[in-house]
Amino acid sequence: MVNGTDYYYLECQMRNDQDMVIRMVAYDLHFAMQHTASGEQNPDDLVMRFPRSAVIYPEKNNRIPDVLRCRIIFQDGSEHIYQIPTVRIQSYSLEEIQEKHLNLFLPYVLLRLRPQLNPERKFPLTKNELTAFVDKVMIILKDEVEQGYLTEREYDDYVNLFRCAAEKIFEKHADFYEEVDRMTKPLIELPSVLQKRLIADNERLLANNEMLTADNEMLSVELADKNAELARMRALLEQYHIPVNA
Repeated sequence: MVNGTDYYYLECQMRNDQDMVIRMVAYDLHFAMQHTASGEQNPDDLVMRFPRSAVIYPEKNNRIPDVLRCRIIFQDGSEHIYQIPTVRIQSYSLEEIQEKHLNLFLPYVLLRLRPQLNPERKFPLTKNELTAFVDKVMIILKDEVEQGYLTEREYDDYVNLFRCAAEKIFEKHADFYEEVDRMTKPLIELPSVLQKRLIADNERLLANNEMLTADNEMLSVELADKNAELARMRALLEQYHIPVNA
């Protein structure tokens, strides 16, 4: 939920699966049922509002459409074209990712180099190309920290995810993985710097512990509200003779 008003549902899919749109209909319908509300004009009317959904595809695939569509025919004969937009990570250049601060995409960008690992390609991947590519990614991450879009801890998380991706993608190409490892390996910290960071981490953990205590109390209240809402939905489903499995 964004700004307390807009709901988003994002699904990540590696392959082009024709049944994906059916699963999205089910997911969105389930979500809409959970958040059924009274009508604005007439409190007796019920409103089911579907979330803003999208399917994210990390790998490059020219057969993935811009939107996933499903033609729905209701019992009264009316029709609706249900469509979900797709987000194809590999269609975004590194410059676009940086401009739009789409840091979530960065751990996946190495996938665009995988086709070049085929030795039968006319222009296979070279070590210099890989070095230049990784260097651009690291510059983007460092720039995001400097601009305040990422914290130091988030920066470390993204670097670690990037390293994990490299380990999988280049598992049969040790020279390429070693190059990524060399460029992304954390620098050795001086004892004084390490002590300062540990003190700061300890203070942050203490602050987080206080926040978690407050959040736990709030969650207890929210859980009670959710249970009440669940009971209301169950009664509503039974009222309209819709089977309730759980």
